[in-house]
Amino acid sequence: MTQDSPIYNSRIIKIYLEYLRKVYPDIDIDELLSYATMARYEVEDPAHWFNQVQVDRFYEILVLKSGNPNIAKDAGRYTASAEGLGPAKQYTMGFLSLTSIYLLMRKIYPLISRGATIKAKKLSSNKVEIVSTPNRDVDEKPYQCENRLGIFESLPKLFIEQFAQIEHPACFHKGDDACRYIITWEKSPSFIWKRLRNYAFLLNIVGPLALFFFLPLISWSIFTFGFVSLTLIVSFYSHFLEKKELRKTIHTQGDGAKRYLDEMNIRYNNALLVQEIGQATISILNVKKLINTIVGAMEKHLNFDRGVIMLPNKNKTHLVYAAGYGYSKEKEKLLRRTEFHLDKPNSEGFFAMAFHGQKPVFINDIAEVEKQISERSRQLAKQMGVHSLICVPIVYEKESLGILAVDNVDSKRPLTKSDENLLVGIVSQTAVSITNAISFQRVRESEERYRTILQSMEEGYYELDINGRFTFFNDSLCQILGYFRDELMGTDNQKYTDKKNAKIQFQAFNRVYTTGLPSKRFDWVIVRKDGSKRDVEASISLIKDSKGRKIGFRGIIRDITDRKREEKEKEMLLTRLQQAKKMEAIGTLA
Repeated sequence: MTQDSPIYNSRIIKIYLEYLRKVYPDIDIDELLSYATMARYEVEDPAHWFNQVQVDRFYEILVLKSGNPNIAKDAGRYTASAEGLGPAKQYTMGFLSLTSIYLLMRKIYPLISRGATIKAKKLSSNKVEIVSTPNRDVDEKPYQCENRLGIFESLPKLFIEQFAQIEHPACFHKGDDACRYIITWEKSPSFIWKRLRNYAFLLNIVGPLALFFFLPLISWSIFTFGFVSLTLIVSFYSHFLEKKELRKTIHTQGDGAKRYLDEMNIRYNNALLVQEIGQATISILNVKKLINTIVGAMEKHLNFDRGVIMLPNKNKTHLVYAAGYGYSKEKEKLLRRTEFHLDKPNSEGFFAMAFHGQKPVFINDIAEVEKQISERSRQLAKQMGVHSLICVPIVYEKESLGILAVDNVDSKRPLTKSDENLLVGIVSQTAVSITNAISFQRVRESEERYRTILQSMEEGYYELDINGRFTFFNDSLCQILGYFRDELMGTDNQKYTDKKNAKIQFQAFNRVYTTGLPSKRFDWVIVRKDGSKRDVEASISLIKDSKGRKIGFRGIIRDITDRKREEKEKEMLLTRLQQAKKMEAIGTLA
């Protein structure tokens, strides 16, 4: 591990912050987090981990601001009362006995720290030994040992109202091989009364039998009745205490179960969202329809109150509203009217910052960054009621295509780093989809222009497969050959020429196929559907696939019948003119 390796879970810092709010409410938490290069949304995210440098800086500023050198242990002792542990606390309480919790600390501790390896051994019914050895390349500090000791002390508070007593005979930070803790705790009231009940039951059987031979029957009956009554009272009271402790545990577990269900629903909805977006990227090739589908899926499955996608205009000078959800009609109109400048390199708006910087912008509290953003952005945030925001750029191969922004207004749920990571995954798919849709649109436009040009040509354009069958042609070719489109598609040259010209045609195409060189012009005669013959000239070139393999031919065909007839007529006129000149010369000589 390195100094930058994620070792300590955010739950540890969250417990510190809960303790500060209770004991040191005047300390500025944002100042502490800023000094430690931590963010509130990272602390709120139970899936986030901090490195050694960050937690060291946090502890350094914490001791300075609180003036309490023992604050690490004090915060550790607060662990059992804190909500910051979340699922880890519920997992711990699931063992239902302190002995089980301590003995399974090797599995529980990694939920909050990867910095040490834990081993535990039972010494008696209410006493265990725990050995903590820092992992290789982890620079664990003494305050972290104190914090761990405080955590171990606090665990009995999950079940009883007392801390554990801990002996610390060996410490890694004092030169020993590992930190060794001998932990003893008071037995719960229900355990003590249960033990008394068991003894009472035993005496209730043995006592009356032994006294039966020494006491008068009336005295023995009174004694036996009293002893049975006392045993029942002890039994009922132990049962009452046991149920009371169990109710407390069940209540806590019930809250945890609700949180588990909420987390499961979030994960399920996230999976459905990814699936829907994946299907949209395959089937939808229209940018507007694609964006609306993605926004609809987000509204349906994500736990954000509002969301918006903004795309650049044609000139890429402004970001404009593309689609959104969760906004009132007035606020949506405001977004549609507002254009965010992209042509100002030093723009301080968070949308432009995310678009140009190609990095997510996470604003936990608008009030904290008011001085860093433009006046226009401050006014817009105020009008839109924005308090916190995640803005993620939609980027494909280093080109920004737009931004996706979300916030919470009604639910007040804090935004987390996991939310940002989820949105980054969404926009990566969205970027590919938008690029594919734009490319498809461009191809369609190109094909449309291509077809328009081909259909407006007087010459016939054709494409043949390698066997000489038509695969594509324009209307002019149909007019030249005298066939309808359906009659020509898939046919070869035998349909529109005679044997002599078919041979000429074959030789020309074979020469192009063999040499790979195009033929700019060759002439032959075609036979139209009505039996009439026409003179044509054609160009031929090879069609190759992406691997360079020959897969067909393409070219232009012109009807030169009229031109040939005119040439023949011109030739005949020239011949007659020459003959006339000869006759005139003979007459002159005569």
